[in-house]
Amino acid sequence: MKVLHITYRFGGDIIGGAENYLWNLSRQLASRGVDVTIAATTARDFHLPTRWNVFYKEGYKAGEEVSDGLRILRFPFFATPKWLAGFYGRSLQRQFDAEEWTYPPPPVQSESGGILLRGWYFEEPAGRQSIRWTQKTAEILIRGEHIWEIGFSALCPWKNSGEVFINGEKAGEFLPNSKFQYFAFKPLSPQNELFIQIRLKKTKRPWRDLRSLGMMVGSIAYKQGDDSVDLPLHQHYSSYLYPRKNELFGWLETRAKARPVPYNALFDKARGPVSKPLMKYIYDRAGEYDLILGHDFPNWTLGAAIMAGKRAGIATAALPLAHLEDDYYHWRHYYEALAAADLTFSLSDYSRDVFRARWGANAHTLGGGINLDEFQTAQFHGGAFRKKHGLENIPMVLFIGRKSYPKRYDSLIRAMRIVNQSRPARLVMIGPDENRQPIEPADALYLGSENRQGILDALDACDIFAMLSGSESFGMVFTEAWMRRKPVIGYRYCGAVASLITDGEDGYLCDSDEDVARRILELLDHPDLRQRMGAAGEQKTLARYTWDIIGAKALAHYQEAIAQKSQ
Repeated sequence: MKVLHITYRFGGDIIGGAENYLWNLSRQLASRGVDVTIAATTARDFHLPTRWNVFYKEGYKAGEEVSDGLRILRFPFFATPKWLAGFYGRSLQRQFDAEEWTYPPPPVQSESGGILLRGWYFEEPAGRQSIRWTQKTAEILIRGEHIWEIGFSALCPWKNSGEVFINGEKAGEFLPNSKFQYFAFKPLSPQNELFIQIRLKKTKRPWRDLRSLGMMVGSIAYKQGDDSVDLPLHQHYSSYLYPRKNELFGWLETRAKARPVPYNALFDKARGPVSKPLMKYIYDRAGEYDLILGHDFPNWTLGAAIMAGKRAGIATAALPLAHLEDDYYHWRHYYEALAAADLTFSLSDYSRDVFRARWGANAHTLGGGINLDEFQTAQFHGGAFRKKHGLENIPMVLFIGRKSYPKRYDSLIRAMRIVNQSRPARLVMIGPDENRQPIEPADALYLGSENRQGILDALDACDIFAMLSGSESFGMVFTEAWMRRKPVIGYRYCGAVASLITDGEDGYLCDSDEDVARRILELLDHPDLRQRMGAAGEQKTLARYTWDIIGAKALAHYQEAIAQKSQ
């Protein structure tokens, strides 16, 4: 069997979940006698200055290399000039901003409380507080009893003005300046529901920021009866849609399918790394192989591999590793690629079912894989890790992941603030700094990227592992925590994580800051519970999620796809 795996960057020294997955899967297949060729670019490292732009750095030489039984072909890529990348990013940001208004999200069904609707950018830290920038127009919905005032603290670094409308009636005007001020507005009479619309006179796109910014909001509060109620900035309509998967996916698919086709190409170019020599190799040489696999979603290499395989008449496979709840992953040309592939691998039964039911893919679950040899032979230095970072006498909660807003590390920080009101505990965060927003030392010990030994030592040192990402393809880091017999905490409405963690047996699934804090306190107070959950997680990992198990599954699916193609 001769197979070709297409990806954007490839190497055993690359840090990245998707990249490591393909590396290990390819090695497993090669160890089973499969002739595996990898075709990739010379890219190695990258950084993301914006949500849309990925700038890669060359880290490998172009040409052929043989490593761990794999034949690796690397091709040069086009380094996108910053001015062109800016054009791509601005165009995509404008399109996504417009889509929120052109295709309104499903209505929010909350009985009481406040929620941010359209017109709000991601929550982000600013010093010790969290803030959100608005677009030119921003909406708020509040439900309760006898609500008679709404207010917010806001600033705007440039001259601006705005109006506030409550239930369609103008409630007043305001003039923000460069310092936070509190502005309050009243409806004509107390109401049980307020629909607030903030309309700014203008927006501005600061240097190196692709967004059209209206004003910065630091807090929102409303008054009902004798009470003043804070509206947390993380209460955004997107979080209310996570439990309602069918409505969420329906909305995201509507947007993706209606999006003008040129934006598909803009997105692929902004993501990069685009390589015409790699593309030429795929289309010219695909016919020399029995099967071609396109890796990762959303990257152009996945679709290009499927198209080349179809044209050559060989079996095609897709390995998407998609974060399904994130609008960033929803593009019509990727739906079409999965539907066209003879075989699609998923990492969870959850994503398998979505791929099948919604996009017509022939999807099968592989699962995530841990390197069993590593955990059986590695030296773990949890005590030395604690001593190095001054954590000898304090409970430790560990987060490992990219420091980016989709990982919802801010929710974990808020939960730890609640925990620390009852008992001392320390949050340790490890992972690349993608959003470049500072972490206050009082909130967490942020270590940035660590080498593999540092990560293993941290897993050994921690009492609890917690990662509350809203969207994952699998959640490999949970299985690694289990291999050190640690209890884990994940986000209940992340579909892949909820299908991985058995709530109450090997960890907890939580849906709010308060729930996370309660479970952390419960685990810290009961060492026997921590031990029992960690052991259950280890047994699950050994039974389902080793690379030996996954390699055998993948080979069987490859054989079946090739056999069906030859009939």
